[in-house]
Amino acid sequence: MESRPGRHARRQREQARAAVAELTDALAAANIVLPSAGVDSPSLFTGEVLVELGRARPDVVVRLAALIRRGTER
Repeated sequence: MESRPGRHARRQREQARAAVAELTDALAAANIVLPSAGVDSPSLFTGEVLVELGRARPDVVVRLAALIRRGTER
């Protein structure tokens, strides 16, 4: 039987995996790839499971920033 903290951690990992998949799909539509994106270990400070966006080349980061700016313009 899974403990309450174990269930909580499992739910957090599932949510983090889903968030990574959603971001990856959205970025793929803009032809942007963050190859190192993935689920990280729980934070030592909060215990929350985090999403690691990883490392990217500067040109990819600039394209990502431009995409975000376009999405926030009104």
